[in-house]
Amino acid sequence: MARLINWPSGLRANFREPLSGPRTVNAGVSTSVGNFVQTAGSPFGLWRWRFSFPPIRGQLFRRYRGWVTALHGGANATRVPFCDWDGLTARQAGVDADRYGTEPWGNGMPWVNGRNWQSTPPNVPVAASSEKDVTIISLGSAFWGHGLDYGDLLGFFPFHLGLYMVTEVIDPGTYRIWPPLRKTIGANDFATLRPTLAMRLESEDAANAPRGAAFAEGLSVTMVEVLDYDARQYFADATVAPPLPWILADGKWNDGGVWKDGEAYP
Repeated sequence: MARLINWPSGLRANFREPLSGPRTVNAGVSTSVGNFVQTAGSPFGLWRWRFSFPPIRGQLFRRYRGWVTALHGGANATRVPFCDWDGLTARQAGVDADRYGTEPWGNGMPWVNGRNWQSTPPNVPVAASSEKDVTIISLGSAFWGHGLDYGDLLGFFPFHLGLYMVTEVIDPGTYRIWPPLRKTIGANDFATLRPTLAMRLESEDAANAPRGAAFAEGLSVTMVEVLDYDARQYFADATVAPPLPWILADGKWNDGGVWKDGEAYP
């Protein structure tokens, strides 16, 4: 079974471009008796993006070349966390702040590495269920739920791989999106401005890793979306349970080799 791997920590694209999009299938053209031409295209297509990266070296380049190698020309897929560089400001997202900044914990202390945690846009509950492959969604009124418009990007969580663009505002909080939903959403789901989608290399030649004397420069990858249900069926390693006994008395995993009472098991 193929793998779904993480985007390398710290690797940030400085250029990205949607290609061929939206990709359509079964597009067609028909001509009437009066020579009126009617064109048609299916809305069911895939995101296809080119990501380029600034000059890097050292550990970050090692992570990049290892990531590209692990993708094996498209045999494996990767999670792509998506941040819209032109997305809503903090105030537009319903946050009483001038921008998304960094903050310490409640005790005034940062992480061990000295950095604060990064705040993110608030999430919005889904107002009504929508089935997979539909193009209309309804969001709650909290925060930015009724504040989206043409071109805004969003996604859903938990356990949802997909990136969607608003293409029509039907009513406040009700939007038409492209592409169609990759997975059914319901009352327990939330919309997010920081979605994650799964993608794979378009081909064996879709990534490069040139290295100059000082930096690795001109790095880029061209990737195609992997649908949520395909990612779950084909791009996830199977979890193999260890030999019994492996359940503690409280029903949790025991990875320490002992039972809850401290007695070692075979």
